[in-house]
Amino acid sequence: MVNVSDNFKQLAQQAGRKVYCKIIAGNLTFLDDKILEFDFDDVIHPDWFTLGTVCANRFAFSVKYEEEVEVNTEIKPYISFDNEEWCPLGVFFVSRRYIRGNYASIICYDKMYSLDAEYASSLNTPTTTSELLREICSNYGIICGDYGSDYEVKTIPADCTVRDMIGYIAAMNRSCAKFNRNGELVFKNTQSFEMFWINPENCMDSSRNLSDSRVLHITVDTGNGIIESGEGGELSSLELYNPLMTQDRLDTILAQMKPVVFYGAEVEMQGMPFLETGDFILLFEKRVGLFTIVLSEIEYHYDGALTARLSSRNRNYSDPTVHRNDLEAALEEIRISLGNIYKKQINEAALSLSTAETTAAEFSFETKKADVFAQIDMNFTVDGGGSNTLLATVYVNGEKARESVHTVNGSARELIHFYYLAENLPKGNNTITVTLKTASGQMTIQSGQLIATLVGKGMAGGTQSIRDRQTVFESIPVITMKYGGFTILGLTENVQTEQEE
Repeated sequence: MVNVSDNFKQLAQQAGRKVYCKIIAGNLTFLDDKILEFDFDDVIHPDWFTLGTVCANRFAFSVKYEEEVEVNTEIKPYISFDNEEWCPLGVFFVSRRYIRGNYASIICYDKMYSLDAEYASSLNTPTTTSELLREICSNYGIICGDYGSDYEVKTIPADCTVRDMIGYIAAMNRSCAKFNRNGELVFKNTQSFEMFWINPENCMDSSRNLSDSRVLHITVDTGNGIIESGEGGELSSLELYNPLMTQDRLDTILAQMKPVVFYGAEVEMQGMPFLETGDFILLFEKRVGLFTIVLSEIEYHYDGALTARLSSRNRNYSDPTVHRNDLEAALEEIRISLGNIYKKQINEAALSLSTAETTAAEFSFETKKADVFAQIDMNFTVDGGGSNTLLATVYVNGEKARESVHTVNGSARELIHFYYLAENLPKGNNTITVTLKTASGQMTIQSGQLIATLVGKGMAGGTQSIRDRQTVFESIPVITMKYGGFTILGLTENVQTEQEE
């Protein structure tokens, strides 16, 4: 949890609070009169509660801006409720920028995103996990808030990334690794318990699993064999890959984790910017009591008001059948009618690339209006094999729209980013397909290493910001904003009704 004053926490929990935002981008400072919105994804358990994760946090914002924010510019966003004490949201670096007229949409990630480089060490063995981490921090300019304990390392694993190695060291310390709100690398473990209660008054909606979760069994693949400790079923077991792990250390980790009990939960609430993933906090339910949850992921959204979705992820049985109730179907219909599109794909199986085109991502969607635009983003790690040229082609409704050439290191793994904006899409059914092929030779994208997203932001040439349902109201400063042909005037403080479309 971010260190803020008790007064800051009290202001954050008030129903009629005012929210102030500022974003420092290099030598520029954007305030509320320039900031349209932002989305901040703070994640530590992308699937379920486990050890050794090393997730990169994402910060995306839109501002009124007529100049240029360079790639890799340092971004520091802050939130305040009195315009005096400011809570940091993190330290990020610009990855991609999209400019439309006088408005810029900027996507940033923290430093973890850049640590997929091949790992190499100059230390002699045997050494320790803390010495390995000190070397990494020195080589990559990382400020470390916790180097962990000294666990012996007899053999330094080969064929892993810097990010992987940080994850191995974190798991040895019974932790996950992340960059905190001040840009420092820290370990978050099961002792990160904070006495903060989430009250129903601050929630729009919440749900909780009826049964608690605990870890009774851990299995570790060390690369040279399988070691395990404890006994338990699927829901109380963790499965890890860690070439540094030893049987003695694993037994100690399990003994320290057995007392840990928490519930899975999903909470939509007022944004409390001091809440940080990895912390264990208390969820208060009327007539029931207090329940411990772990903050696996927090999705913050700001558009003059600040809301958040909290996820506490325990391992549970999954139903392969997709169920959609009438409300979900109605909301999807509304999003389609407004031209708002969001889809995400991850490759479940490895992709073997050759000189023949291979479909890497394909999105189909329906628009109820003409001239909708949508942007596709792909990032993937490719094993070069014997080839060093990769060709990417975009097809929009069956017609070739773009072909680009990417030069890669033919003998190493490399992270590739790809972006395309499809404009003036027709009304009706649309399909956008991205294919990959090599100029010669072979390349491979391993399972789970390709992430593709498709986002549509309304009609090309003009959009109107539509706020989702909000039952906890916040005061918004008086602003005048002209965006994409729409003008919004005279928003007053103490808004007591939902914003109308």
